[in-house]
Amino acid sequence: MAYSMSERLVRQRLRDNKGRAYCAECMAKDLGRNPAELKPAMEALVLRERFVAAACGCGASGLIYRW
Repeated sequence: MAYSMSERLVRQRLRDNKGRAYCAECMAKDLGRNPAELKPAMEALVLRERFVAAACGCGASGLIYRW
């Protein structure tokens, strides 16, 4: 399966920060990217086994890496 660069960035950020949920806005701020670029990658990852939906610290819905 081919992964986009955005998806790789999101996966790595979530793995590096285990236990912390991110929404697209907060992750984009941390990575210096456009939230619209990261949102599709986050939506794809939520369907995978190790990533689950969770509330971000800002209160928006986000994604967390479950280890």
